[in-house]
Amino acid sequence: SLCPGYTQVDEFLPDEEYESEEEVFYVTMDMGNIEPTLVPSSSSYRLIGLDTPTPYLQLQGTILKGRHDMLLGTELIFTDDKENHDWNKRSVVHVANTEQRIAFQEVTLVPKIPSAKGKERAVAGTDEVIVDFEGPSAQEGRTVQIERLTGLSAPVGRAPR
Repeated sequence: SLCPGYTQVDEFLPDEEYESEEEVFYVTMDMGNIEPTLVPSSSSYRLIGLDTPTPYLQLQGTILKGRHDMLLGTELIFTDDKENHDWNKRSVVHVANTEQRIAFQEVTLVPKIPSAKGKERAVAGTDEVIVDFEGPSAQEGRTVQIERLTGLSAPVGRAPR
């Protein structure tokens, strides 16, 4: 044996001997002060790093930075009752409880100033996240604005006359 206290296993037990249990956790998301029509109008989203301390959510061109919060109480999660066909009476069914919430707030992406390490970093004391842009828009000293709803680069503003 390589390590004291451990023994070498020559053969595993059949798969039926092992228990495979899947855990499901529900987490509510607090979207903060985003545009009220943004969530219903979004056909897709990107949720990055859900299991990290700072998850990111992208709805169309809006980038949101999140943080995990443990609730003092329990939130109850309900859904519409699919079996109730009486549309005059609305009923809901309890799905689950949760004690976790991810609070998101909108952040602004700004071009990254090249550094020796080449990693993303946050600007201290602000909600800005520095991101490295590539291509012609990454000229030094130039600000790149992203159009909020589409996520595309906004047109370059004209200089005042």
